[in-house]
Amino acid sequence: MVAAEPAQPAEAAELARPADTAETAQPAAAAELARPADPVRRTPLGRLKTVAPARALEMLAAAVAVVGGVIVLLTHPVMVDLEIPLRAAERWVHGGEPYLASSFTASEGYGLPFLYPPPVLPFLAPFLALPRSVVVAAWLATAVGAAIFLARRLGVPWRAVPIALCWLPFAEGLVGGNAQVLLVAAFVAVFFDPPAGPWRPTPHDPRDGGRPAIVDGILATVTPALKLTQPHAWAALLRRRPWAALLGVVVAAAVALATLPLVGVGTWQAWIAQLGRAADPAWELRGSSLVQLLPGLFSPAATGLTILLAMLVPNRRLGAAAGLLLVLGAPSLRSYGVLFLLPAMLAVRRDVALVAVILIGTGVMPGVWAGILLVTLAFAAGDRLDLVLAGVTARWSRRAPARA
Repeated sequence: MVAAEPAQPAEAAELARPADTAETAQPAAAAELARPADPVRRTPLGRLKTVAPARALEMLAAAVAVVGGVIVLLTHPVMVDLEIPLRAAERWVHGGEPYLASSFTASEGYGLPFLYPPPVLPFLAPFLALPRSVVVAAWLATAVGAAIFLARRLGVPWRAVPIALCWLPFAEGLVGGNAQVLLVAAFVAVFFDPPAGPWRPTPHDPRDGGRPAIVDGILATVTPALKLTQPHAWAALLRRRPWAALLGVVVAAAVALATLPLVGVGTWQAWIAQLGRAADPAWELRGSSLVQLLPGLFSPAATGLTILLAMLVPNRRLGAAAGLLLVLGAPSLRSYGVLFLLPAMLAVRRDVALVAVILIGTGVMPGVWAGILLVTLAFAAGDRLDLVLAGVTARWSRRAPARA
């Protein structure tokens, strides 16, 4: 064995230095403990300043969601989007016109136009025999169950689910009884597996199977069957599992043919005319949309482009991208339509997602679109956004000592 060389005097001094430092540090530590607490930190404002920025965003987002939910509960017409179809079915059962042109003059509430396709009418007719309170309670329970499934499938922890359901897109859909909550739940069931953990949704490639093709087909087709301008999920399924998508179309066509003797060709013609009136830019309650800003045929072309892009995105981002493109390409978007954006929100940075939750939760359309576009930019940037922010942070940290 080789003997260790004797320590040099400088090295010995260096080895002895920590002990000296520890001894001299004791009075300083005692002085720090004896120092009275900063009176500023004892105030509520002082304690608020010690909260981490991410935690502050979480608290603000939760507050915006809860306040928004309370406002919706107090001001939004209860079950309006259930009552409108039921009244249309009543008119149809009694030989009247379900698609009233005069409904476009209504300013709000239960007199707004019925826009679902004719096959919906025979399915609604049996519920007219039940007390309206029973129908409302059953529909609300179904919608809440779908909302909880949607939130949990995307990884929202149980403790956060009540706050999530207060968020404006959920609240308006639930209080108003809109079917969009169920449609988004069906979309999530196709493109996402149970989550890997809190706030960690697990994308699912439909090509991997796991369910009968006809089930995936029906779940993806139900949205465009009820809302023609929202076939993005179906287009994404067509790319990855074509037979499932085609089976969904076959089922939808079979339902339409089976109900045709009941509703008649005239009802279909009235529905097409109703869609034309709903697309009129002069209708004040048409809804907000980016593609509406484009002139002439550029507007439907932009919607078509988003559908095409839904078939071209990478497989690992297929579900999130399809939902995002649906929101961007919708000719008419209301707050509950933003629910399709949720997978993309959970795919971007947490702070970006929280800011988007706050902006969308304001309920003001400029704020809603600011949140949507913020998520869009972050989703498109991907990991490059982290690199940019890291570079900016490093640059500011280098400048800070110089300013000090």
